[in-house]
Formats: sequence, structure tokens, C-alpha cells
Amino acid sequence: MTCLTNLEITLGSASAAALLLVCALVLGAVIRNTRFAGKTAFVLTLAAMLWWLFTVAFDLASQGEACKIAWSLAAWPGITLLPIAWAFFVSDYTMNTRPGPHPLRALLYVGLPGLVSLIALTNSRTQLLYGPDTRLVMQGDHAFVIFDHGPLFFAVAAILYIFVTTALGVLVYALGKAKSVIRPFLAVLIVITAAPLVANIAYVGWDVTVFGFDPTPFMFAVVLIAFSWLLLNNTMMDTAAQGRALLFYATQDPVIIMDAGGRLATANPAAQALFGKGMPQHGETLDRLEKIGPNLKSFMETGTFENKDPIRFRERVFELRVLPIESPIQTQGSLLGWSVSLVDVTERERSAEALAEALTRAEAASHAKSQFLAMISHELRTPLTSVKGGLELALHGAAGEVDAPVRNVLTIAQRNSLRLMKLVDDVLDLQKLDLNTINLDLQDLDADAFLRDVIEEYEAYAASAKITLVKTSEDVHRQLRADPDRLKQVVGNVISNAVKFSPEGGRVECSTRVIDSRLRISVRDSGIGIPEKNEDQVFGRFNQVDNGTSVASGGSGLGMHIAKMLIERMGGAICYDSELGVGATFHVEVPLSQRQAPAAHEPGNTCGPGLCETG
Repeated sequence: MTCLTNLEITLGSASAAALLLVCALVLGAVIRNTRFAGKTAFVLTLAAMLWWLFTVAFDLASQGEACKIAWSLAAWPGITLLPIAWAFFVSDYTMNTRPGPHPLRALLYVGLPGLVSLIALTNSRTQLLYGPDTRLVMQGDHAFVIFDHGPLFFAVAAILYIFVTTALGVLVYALGKAKSVIRPFLAVLIVITAAPLVANIAYVGWDVTVFGFDPTPFMFAVVLIAFSWLLLNNTMMDTAAQGRALLFYATQDPVIIMDAGGRLATANPAAQALFGKGMPQHGETLDRLEKIGPNLKSFMETGTFENKDPIRFRERVFELRVLPIESPIQTQGSLLGWSVSLVDVTERERSAEALAEALTRAEAASHAKSQFLAMISHELRTPLTSVKGGLELALHGAAGEVDAPVRNVLTIAQRNSLRLMKLVDDVLDLQKLDLNTINLDLQDLDADAFLRDVIEEYEAYAASAKITLVKTSEDVHRQLRADPDRLKQVVGNVISNAVKFSPEGGRVECSTRVIDSRLRISVRDSGIGIPEKNEDQVFGRFNQVDNGTSVASGGSGLGMHIAKMLIERMGGAICYDSELGVGATFHVEVPLSQRQAPAAHEPGNTCGPGLCETG
């Protein structure tokens, strides 16, 4: 305990204690604030330096020979760990080693200092580190020890020299490979690594001392403190700062930094290349900078951008963006300046222009198509009306004068004229729906009377196809809110399809029921049904379901598409359910008149996008 109490404060011990305190503060700052490759190894270096300085301070303050030797032996864990950790720090930083477990490194961190510590603890018996000629001498009022270095002293020193020289070699290699911007920093690292080595060689070879003591720890402490200060105030080793610097210099978008007075502070290579000789010198205002100078001048005067339109400059298009740079010291004038970015939006603008041009052409083409279809449809209706009328007169007005073969030909011609008239009507309706020019005359209709009229109208058509068309439900005694002609077109199209896809001798059933505030008109056929996932074909434009009968059934593929659009315009819906080999049932839902209270909900299906959804 006397080695901890019998102390005398000297200039040397006070200097060591001061360095110890500074190193401790630096260590705390590095741990809290800085991120860089090799941080763990650097922290271990500082920790080893702290222990070494701690023992040096007590060594210099002790007066007896035994205490001085004891403190010198106690320093060996720090002496051993420091160059090892420093070598790994240099390697991690220059080679950008990934963090993670390193078993061999951990063994060196613990094993070699531990082994040397064991040798130091047994030195009084083995005298492998310090020999028997180690003695205390006086120089004026100061006492210091002259060490008789044993064989293991030189062996351990040689091992530690290997680590230090390896670090020097890595730094020299990195200096040759590094970019010019970081070479001064690496040169500082080389000086920092070499200085303690030179001091130790001077001590071992020529007995150079400081306060009668090995100068190595003092040199290490000074250079580590200087380096740590550089580390805390320089961004060379800060990963985040280096990343920001990389973005500034490597980005293809021009970036200009101006101070609070609107003067140029710096500009990245992209900005210098864009403005060339027109770029102001450092400290000059940016008012006359081509294209953006007036904007920046206005911004400095008003604090806002009045013109936010893209800037076209040298065949490129840019968006001007300005962000404030805040001062870390919160004072009245906390703004340091602004970052002015010219974001290249050339491709976006070109794409937008191309898209706008394509949209204009598409609208023009669509308008031309609509005009053409409307014109050609109207032009077709006139001769078709004449053909249809002439055929009816030939068939019915002069039926007795036409023999059977001619009547057969006239009948076929009349049937095809009707199909052609239906196609022309569908095309006209489709154009009106697309252009939103179709007019609906919504009225209150008697549901039962409406359905009877539709069935009566299509009974002759069903009979000609040898299909039985019947109504299978009781009257609902409700009023509908719909356009009578358009609703008849929708329901009639559904009945026509049901008849068309039912086999000869089949049956088409129509029924009605009320679901919530709608009337459902269901039309069930006895055909082969609709395959799954064919909603797009059933209700699509110019589509027909491929069920083996589409060719024979004919049609344009527009009827159900138009029916769906019409019923939805009237606030209704259409859907279907089907089973292959059994048939399909189409449901047309029409709103009831608002003057009637909704009936109680009946369980059943609801109309979804195409298939009926279970409700």
C-alpha cells in the first residue's frame, strides 16, 4: 500500500497525470460521438494508453526503488496491448474491415498481454524482464531507475515492433492506393505511428529519457491526443460525413453552397462543369450566375421562390431547390447559408412531354374514330332501312307471287339485314356511351307490366328457335325507376342470348323478386353454361365466350357490354351464375321507385363485378 500513499508530486508525475486526464476525456468523446471503421481497436488503444499513463504517473511520484520497479512492471499489460490494438485499428480503417467476431484478434488482445503480465508478476524470481543490475539513481532532487533489460524484454519488444512496423507498412501501402484528398490524413497517421517507435528506439539504444523515464508513453500520449483531436474535428474518418461528402462530389446533379450573404462558398464538380467559366470565384455573389442568378437574387431579397418552373439550360431541364444550412450554435444568426441544388429532371420532362403528345394524338384519333363510326353508322342506316323495307314488302306484300326458292333467299336476306341493323345500333350506342352523350329518361314503371311486355315481344323470336319462353314467378306489384326503352334493351338482350344459347326444345325462364331496394329480374337458360373466370369475355367489348357455340350463335360481342354499361348508368347492376352442363342464370337488378318503401331483405346473391356474390 505504500506504493499508493508514499507519493511526491513532481513535474513529471503531474505531466503524466495531466496527459492521463486529457486521454480519458478524449476516450469518452470518441466513444460517444464518432463512428468510423476500426473504432473498437482505437478505443482499446486509448484504454491501454490510459493504463500506461496511470502507472507512469505513480512511478514518477514514487520515491522508493521497489515501488518504481513495481509500477514499471504493472505497466506491461498496457504497453503490450497498445501497439497490438493500434495495428489492428490501422488495418481496419485503411482496409475497411467489416465489424464482427475475430477470434484470433481477441486471442491477441487477451493472450499476449496476459502472458506478459504473468512474466512481469514473476520477474522478482525469474528476472526475465528486468535483470539484477536494475537500480535506483539520483539526479539532483529526482530519483529514477536504470533498468537492466532481461532477455524477455527484448523478445517482447521485438514482437511489439512487428505490430508497429506492420501498421506502418499498411499505411504506406494505403497511401500509395488512396485518393489525393485523403493522402494528407494518411501521412499524419504514418507520423503518429512512427513517432513512438522512434522514441522507444532512442530510449533502448541510446538511453534517451524524459524526466529520467522512457519517453515512449509520453510520445504515444501526445500523438494519440493530437490524433483524437483531429478525429473529433475532422470528417476523414467519420462514415456519415464521408458519405455526405461522397454524395456532394459524386452526384451528377449540380450543387452550390452559398453563405448567409449569398456568396459562393463551394460548388461540386457537376456545378463547375455545368457553368464552366461563368461560375463566380469563391466569395463572390451569385447574382450574375447564368439562368439561376436572378432566382437566387430574388430569393435572398424575399426569402421565397416566386418562379418554381423548371429551368432549361444547355439542353437539360433542372428543378431549383434550396435548403437552409443551420449553425450548430443556436444564436440569433443561426443560419450559415444555403445548399442550392439543380435536380436534373430532363428525362422526366421528356417523358411527360412525350406522354402529353401521345395523349393528344390518342384523343384526336379517338375523336376521329368516333366521328367515323358515327358517320358510317348513320350512313349505313339509311340504305339498310330501305333494304329492310323492300325485303318485307317482297316477302309479305307479294308473297303469293313469289315461289318457294325465291322466298327462301328473301328470308335469309331479311334475317341478315336485321342482324346488320342490330350491329349498327350497337355501334351507335357504344359511341354514345363512350362519349357520355347518351340520354336516359328515368321513369316510374310497373314492374309486372314491363316484364310481360318484354316476354310477349320475344315470344315469337323464341318460338322460331323452338324454345319455350315463360315467366315462372308471381307478380311483385312494385314500380321501377328506369328508362323504359333502355331497360327493355338490357333485358331483351339477356333474353335473346338465353334463347340463342339454349338447345332446340329447351326452356328459358324469367322470374322476379325484390331484394332490398332493387327488383331482380332473373333469366335462366338451358344451355351448356359458362366456364369459370370468363367474366371479361361475357361483359367485354367485342368478346364472346369460347364454349364451342360462339361461331354458330353469331353476334358482335357488344350486346352484353352495352347492357352492363346501360344498367349501371341507371343505378342497377348485372351479374350471372352458371354451372357447366346445366345452364346460366343472368340477374338484372333495377332500382325501385323511391316513392315505395324498401321491402324486407330476401337472402340470395348480390351482383358483383361479373359473377354473383353470395349474400
